[in-house]
Amino acid sequence: MVTELAREMELLSPDHTILERPFMEFRPFGVDERGRKITDVSGMIVRDNVEYLEESLTRIGGPEAAAESAQELCRLLNDRIRDPAYHVKPAFLKEVWNSYSYEFVSYLRELCKELSGDPQFHFNVGRDKHNSPVIQILGRPFPLSQIYKMYPYFVEKYTKGSLVPTVGEVTNRLAVLRLKFTDRSYEQFGPYRKACALQTCESSKGRMSTVPTYVHNLPPATVKDRTCIVNGDEWCEWEITLPAHEWGDFFWPIWGLLAGGSVFIYLQVLYPGMRVLEALAIALVPALASWLPTRRRMLRHGATREEVIREQVQFVETQHEQLRTAYLEQEHTSVELRQKVTQLTGLHHAGLLFVSTLDREMLLPRVLETLIRDFHYERAMISFFDPARQIIYGARALGASEETAAFARAREIPVSDPNSFEGRVLLQGQPMLVGDIREVWDLLSPLNRDLVTKTNTKSLICVPLKAQGQVIGSLTVNRIQENSLTQDDLELMMTVSNQVGIALDNASAYRRIEELNVGLEAKVRERTTELEAANEGLREMDRLKSQFLSHVSHDLRTPLTSIKGLADNLLAGLGGPLTEKQEVYMTRVNANAVRLAGMIADLLDLSRIEAGKVQMVWADVALPNLARAVVEQLQFQAEKKGQQLEVICEEKGLTVMADGDRLSQVLTNLLDNAVKYTQPGGTIKLQIERAGTDAVMLSVVDTGPGIPAEVIPKLFDPFFQANPQQVTGPRGLGLGLAIVKNLVDLHRGTIEVQSELGQGTRFQVTLPLTQRNTK
Repeated sequence: MVTELAREMELLSPDHTILERPFMEFRPFGVDERGRKITDVSGMIVRDNVEYLEESLTRIGGPEAAAESAQELCRLLNDRIRDPAYHVKPAFLKEVWNSYSYEFVSYLRELCKELSGDPQFHFNVGRDKHNSPVIQILGRPFPLSQIYKMYPYFVEKYTKGSLVPTVGEVTNRLAVLRLKFTDRSYEQFGPYRKACALQTCESSKGRMSTVPTYVHNLPPATVKDRTCIVNGDEWCEWEITLPAHEWGDFFWPIWGLLAGGSVFIYLQVLYPGMRVLEALAIALVPALASWLPTRRRMLRHGATREEVIREQVQFVETQHEQLRTAYLEQEHTSVELRQKVTQLTGLHHAGLLFVSTLDREMLLPRVLETLIRDFHYERAMISFFDPARQIIYGARALGASEETAAFARAREIPVSDPNSFEGRVLLQGQPMLVGDIREVWDLLSPLNRDLVTKTNTKSLICVPLKAQGQVIGSLTVNRIQENSLTQDDLELMMTVSNQVGIALDNASAYRRIEELNVGLEAKVRERTTELEAANEGLREMDRLKSQFLSHVSHDLRTPLTSIKGLADNLLAGLGGPLTEKQEVYMTRVNANAVRLAGMIADLLDLSRIEAGKVQMVWADVALPNLARAVVEQLQFQAEKKGQQLEVICEEKGLTVMADGDRLSQVLTNLLDNAVKYTQPGGTIKLQIERAGTDAVMLSVVDTGPGIPAEVIPKLFDPFFQANPQQVTGPRGLGLGLAIVKNLVDLHRGTIEVQSELGQGTRFQVTLPLTQRNTK
């Protein structure tokens, strides 16, 4: 199988590292696309690399450099991981209970090497970090040969199912070990197999060379390559020359040989006639007497050690696997939660993005970009379907070459068979999840087969796009790994397709409205021209009206002044005594003259305001003094109706930048209205208070009958009078509130009305404390 994989792709030289691959193609940890736990490489290996990187940079630049390197490592790793649910932090990489894919570890090792600047980084990590305390403690009671025989156990311990270790010849001075990768690992390496194998080969040699040092405080072993995957061999095979052992186990055999030699010489000297064979036979007795017990003791001791190590290994293995399984479950749950949060966030943003445009040609690239950027699919395509002609057309693709995207858009595929792949999606409205494209190859149309081949698609999801219950097209996403899409992806795509269907339907409706509007635009322009001419006429009429009111008001004021003056003189007795009836008539004349003068003044004020001829005289106005002056003017009218009229102002020195006369006019009009409309015995208050730090609020509050809600929006229209029948005194022209509103606007303030029938009314004026550009 390995040979077949090698034939399928061109393997690059070790100089081409996996960092040339812009993004990781496999999930880095948790569970893979088929729901299997990822246990290729133990977290201890990753932690060793990270810690050695930090230690190396600590020696060069201190602790700050080490911390920065760990952060930079995580940033570079996260840049290669499409799904943010799998992004990592330094603390996560140092957690020994994690397990990772071999692809992720290969990226990490290569990045650590670059950040450290150490060309021997992989060997040095294996030499200084990979012989864990567990190995040192378990191996201490045993000879080196026994430890190297345990090589497959330790490899399997830290690389579950990703490496195949074997042991060849092992003696007291020599060990031959072999290692190769599984097909799963080679699949993750892709064309960068040699560079990835070099990492493992170097770190393994570093580890194996220092086993004697860490376990028995002996000099390091010498490791020599026999074969190497980097050179194209199937196995990495190493010949390990071990340092000399302790002499304790050889003392008695050597003593026996010396004793036997002494006996042989003794017999040859004292008994020269004895045959050599007889002398040798006698000399072997002490040697055998010494060697056999020693051998028996060594075998018995070795068997005991093997039994001890099996018990220790079994206990440690059980505890380790329980802890690691629990941690992997927890980490998988965390990843799933992060993925769900990412998906929900992405769906929310996608929904907002899709409804933000009604232009179909702007909507389509946004949909495709969202699928690739936010949901991390490698390619995405939207195809449209004409149910009348039963043809697929107008596809838009993203993530493929321009040539492939143009090919997809130019296709027109007839769809008549409901059991074909396209028919199931478009005619039956059935979503399709394909883990291996070969499973549906015969169901695809020839043009779609060509597209699959051009994009190297291995798995895909295709869901129908519906608008108002009718299939209008399909939405397709794919990946280049088999079985890399799940049921969760299918559910996600169904949700996205519903959003896209609604957005496309809105865009279609908007396009139809736009088409209808094309015919209306000319009529609108024509009507607009007519309205502009009419408006110009109205503006001219309004100007003439203002001019007429100004002239008439001015012309009326002069004779009215004379009438009022004569009436005052007659009432004062300057023309002689008046009868009682004459005095009543002249009093009425005088009152109506006053009323008419007020109306004329209002007309003149309004015409000047509308003409923009009012000159504001800005000054600091003491509000409490101004309020008391206005109230004193109206106090007589209020007392005649038995009303209570009062000023409430807690801040005695409160001032505002305003035109004092105009502000007095505002308060006078508001209070005058309140007196007119409030029933006898009612209460009217003028409240003055700060509104925040830069404004003041003037409120006129009465206990009158209130104003109907539907009338309030019209209160400030010229000549409008609300409930004139409720006025107990003479009525005006309905200009008072219009003038108030205009004067408040000139002060850059606001006026609001709050009223409830039967409960009274509040007029609230808010003015800024200071004014800009008052010159």
